[in-house]
Amino acid sequence: MYNVAHIGVVVKDADKSLEFYTTVLGCTREESYQDERIRLEFIKAGQQTIELIQYKEDAAGERGPGIVDHIAFLVNDLEVELAKLRQQQVRLLLDQPKILGNKKLMFFSGPDGERLEFIQKL
Repeated sequence: MYNVAHIGVVVKDADKSLEFYTTVLGCTREESYQDERIRLEFIKAGQQTIELIQYKEDAAGERGPGIVDHIAFLVNDLEVELAKLRQQQVRLLLDQPKILGNKKLMFFSGPDGERLEFIQKL
């Protein structure tokens, strides 16, 4: 079995996405890289690393913004976290949290329409 090294998410605007992931979700910036065709921002979410990828001009090809299905974040209290999202006017994708087995979850949108998820273990 392999451990996840990072999750790469194609974004339109690395600055806007970096602001969202650090301010709204509490991630921390680890490092960045940039050349004439790409900008990469590596952020830490708990023990996981997310790579925000902004292609310059037409370098993306078919890798458009929001290409990953979703990224899930574990939270201690889903209702508290949902209140924070509502305060930031983040778009929730379900009318109410779903309960699946021993988990309560909610999907929401990032700045480029990427699907994000909060999961609380019950």
